[in-house]
Order: sequence, then structure tokens, then C-alpha cells
Amino acid sequence: MKFQELCKQLETKIQNSYEQGVTLEDAERLAGEFLYAQLQVSTELKKADLDSRLRKSGVKAVRSAIYLDIVQKADKKPTETQIESMINADKIVQDEQEAFDRAEVDRNELERYYQIFQNAHIHYRGVSKGRFE
Repeated sequence: MKFQELCKQLETKIQNSYEQGVTLEDAERLAGEFLYAQLQVSTELKKADLDSRLRKSGVKAVRSAIYLDIVQKADKKPTETQIESMINADKIVQDEQEAFDRAEVDRNELERYYQIFQNAHIHYRGVSKGRFE
């Protein structure tokens, strides 16, 4: 099962539990299911974090290469503000920055899922023990 499918199924289970209620037996099973989901999210977070870090390094490398290209091609060195503007206007930099931004957003979404699943696990564990705080 794909990770997004797992998340969607768990979202439905959360919704069903407050719309239809949940038995103590179901709560115990759901607590375990959300704990397992945290393991899955943790694995995905590791991948997303690495992707984000590598993309950040890629943006830095591309920006540095374009900086050197601008400086080497100029007859008279442009100001740092001009160089920064030229770097930011470069299509390659824009594409790399967009990819990095998307990677960070994806990682942040996984962090939110982890928190949600952690709270769901704690909630269902409490319900399975007969606590309804």
C-alpha cells in the first residue's frame, strides 16, 4: 500500500470514530494502527529530509556556479545587489529553488502527519483503557 493511501485510510478512521463512535476493542486496535503509521511516517520523513537537504545543497551549488559565471563574464564587476538580482532571475536557480521549496513543504506535511498520528495513538490508547478525557 502506498503511503498516501495509508494516510487517507487513517483519516477516514478518525472521521468514522467521531461520527460513529468507537468501542474499547476498536480503540485498542486503532492505537496500534496509529503507532504503526508513525513508523511509516518516520521512514518517509527520513527520505523527505534527505531530499530536502540535498536540494538545499543543490541550490547553493547552482547559485555559486552562476555567481562565478556572472563575475567572470563581466568586463566590470557588477555590484553584489546586481549579481544577486541576476542570480535570482536565472531560470535554473528558480527551478532549483522551487524544487527545494516543494521538498520542504512535503517534509513539513509529513511532520504534521506524524503529530496527528501520535495524537491519535495517544487518544485511542486512552479510550482503550477506559479514559475519555
